[in-house]
Amino acid sequence: MDLGASYTMLGIIVSIYGAVQLISQIPIGRRSDRMGRKNILLLGLLTFTFLPLLYINVSDAYMLLLVRALGGVGASAVWPLAMALIIDQAEAHERGTAMGWYNASFFSALAFGPFLGGFLYDLYGLKAPFYFWAFLGVVSVVIVHLKVREPNKKNLVMICQSEMAKEPLIVSGYRLTFFACCSVVLWAGIVGGFNYTMLPSYAAQLKLSATDVGLIYLAYGSCTALSNIYFGGQADRGRRKQLMFAGCLAGAVSFAALLAATDFLQIAALYAGLGIGLGIGSPAAAALISDITSQSRRGEIYGIFNTSRMLGVVVGPLIAGLTADAYGVSGALAAFVAIAAAVTLFTLAVHEPRQIQVTGIR
Repeated sequence: MDLGASYTMLGIIVSIYGAVQLISQIPIGRRSDRMGRKNILLLGLLTFTFLPLLYINVSDAYMLLLVRALGGVGASAVWPLAMALIIDQAEAHERGTAMGWYNASFFSALAFGPFLGGFLYDLYGLKAPFYFWAFLGVVSVVIVHLKVREPNKKNLVMICQSEMAKEPLIVSGYRLTFFACCSVVLWAGIVGGFNYTMLPSYAAQLKLSATDVGLIYLAYGSCTALSNIYFGGQADRGRRKQLMFAGCLAGAVSFAALLAATDFLQIAALYAGLGIGLGIGSPAAAALISDITSQSRRGEIYGIFNTSRMLGVVVGPLIAGLTADAYGVSGALAAFVAIAAAVTLFTLAVHEPRQIQVTGIR
């Protein structure tokens, strides 16, 4: 806003990142199925490395639109490909655990990133967090270059492009299960949209401080990360459908209870419960996706999966803003309770395969 952005422009600047991901994740994931994942992943991480330098050198708000759009493309080359690489190299009985650790790293960043950014800003000024971001980008490029290997073609079951196009994306009979898994991660994105849009206003109504809001985010992110690790392991023992249902139900109950919360401790506890709910259901959904889809098209598959999450990130703020303008913050909360209930019921349509059969399917 110091660069001249209005509130409307600010909203567009925030949203364009996710909007670009919506249209770029699937084609980038599909290309990685044909060309390999590591080099494209490195390009995405290189984007994250020089983006911070662009941020601190923009001269007007319109330039930020271009920087944010470029960031969306870079993210599309990182998240779905990272998930696909992990699944490519995880044994079938370890995929829930692998996705649990992946999600835990993601939500740990959401928990501690704002704290680190604010700390650096207070000590050294506006540019310091961006330089630290660039440094982390360099570190990630070096680690991926040295430590990550492209999956063995024999294990990945790489097939020619003409045959890949003929191979079905989803195993016959599991289409509804696929969409139910995507709805779980869509719900996670919608929760993020509510947090970005409504949590500060909700907290202000209860006279909570900015520090209180930060601690609520910390409770939410930390519990999400830790529960992903534990319940990722539980998903490898079976009962993925039950875990998805229980996680979404916990989210619905936590949101409903927020309608009656009156102080900081209650809200922090409910946000911790919301985070635990996401940690219960998300790794189970990500692992189940790999069991019911084509092994040779995982870049495309997890492009779709991550697109579902980003759709939630884009749609969540719109739902929150529209319902809050019409019915107040309580009305927005009620709308999110209804969405959580609908996703919870949808998970009942999940059908788990008795044995994993994801290759050679026509």
